[in-house]
Parts: sequence; structure tokens; C-alpha cells
Amino acid sequence: MTDYLVIRVLVSANSTAELAGLESLVRSAGGLELAGSCVGRANLEEKLAETHPDVLLESGSLGWPADSGSDFDVALPPIVWLVPRSAFLTALEAIRESAVQGALPAWAGAREIAAAIEAVARGLVVIDPELASHIGVREPSPSDAATSDGATPGQPLSPRESEILNLLASGLGNKEIAWRLKISEHTVKFHITSIFNKLDVSSRAEAVATGIRRGLISL
Repeated sequence: MTDYLVIRVLVSANSTAELAGLESLVRSAGGLELAGSCVGRANLEEKLAETHPDVLLESGSLGWPADSGSDFDVALPPIVWLVPRSAFLTALEAIRESAVQGALPAWAGAREIAAAIEAVARGLVVIDPELASHIGVREPSPSDAATSDGATPGQPLSPRESEILNLLASGLGNKEIAWRLKISEHTVKFHITSIFNKLDVSSRAEAVATGIRRGLISL
């Protein structure tokens, strides 16, 4: 996992006014640096090759999901997409196809956007709970066959999931876990969803009890 001192962000939006707002957001956020910007996708490949950003922040209806950058000669960095209401279903598909690593509603606040950029720069996947609630993704139940990351009952927990499960056993809430691990609260919720599905449980108490029984929690 890469540790960034400063995360260089390339911004793309459908209008100059929207672009200016996102540029200002990146400039004012601690730990972020504006690598460049462009309106729409016409010059995006050129900007990617020129700036080599750590994260691409895009806004608007940009032609996702999976084939959106397949004709580029340069690799796409992790992407945070600010999704308009009309594209919520497309956002879920983009996450599932790994075309996008972070999806937030277009009206997300500056703190949420900055936190999502930081999370995807470190290899995590972020989907905003508000967006998820509109597209049928929710806190898991045992009847769920899979989460947005494809987790199914019986799969082993990842190292990060094991870490979060142990913090759940310590009684920490999502906000405290996020602070402890230096990740976003949205990312914590994503991992908890995966944990629930892999352990085939529907509550934190069940997850902890199952984790203890299976030797997944250090007592």
C-alpha cells in the first residue's frame, strides 16, 4: 500500500464553472495538490500523460462504466466520480467493473470528496451511503448473495477486514474506526458490509460472536 505525502489530483468536469469549483476544493484541501484540469474528456488523455496524477476526480455524466478509458494509450489512475442523479445505476456498475474506485453523489461536500480521494489513492473502494441507498446497496443482511465487492459467505476476510472486525469487537463505532485507521467513514461502512456477507451475519454483535468462534478476533 502506497503512502502519499501529497496526493496529486487531476480534475475533469463538464463545464468551466463546475471545474473552477472542484479546482478550488482540491487547492484548499490539506494533503491534496491540483495536478491539472480539463473540461470534458476531449483532452483527458493528453492531461493524464502530461500530469501523471495519483487520482482522477471527475464530475458529470461521463460515459461510464467499464470501457470508458479502454481506448486510452495511458493508464487511468484511481477515479473518484461525482455522480449526477441520472447516473446512479451506472455508478454501481462502474464500481462492480472496477472502472471507478470511488462514487459520490454530485452534491457531496468538500470533506467527503477529499476523504474519498485519499481513500482511493490508498487502494480502497468508496461508495457513498446516500448514493448506495438510491441504487439498492445497503447495510447487508444474511440473504444478500454478494456485496458490491463480490464478497460471498465463506470467503476469508482480507487483512483490512480482519483489522476492522477486531476494532468492532473493541466496541468502536464507524467514526472511531475511521479515525484510528486514517480512512473515510464511507470506506469503513464498505468493509463492514463485506465482513457481514463473508461471515453470513446481519449485525455487529453477530459478526463479533462469529469472529470469536472462528478465531478471527484476538482476545
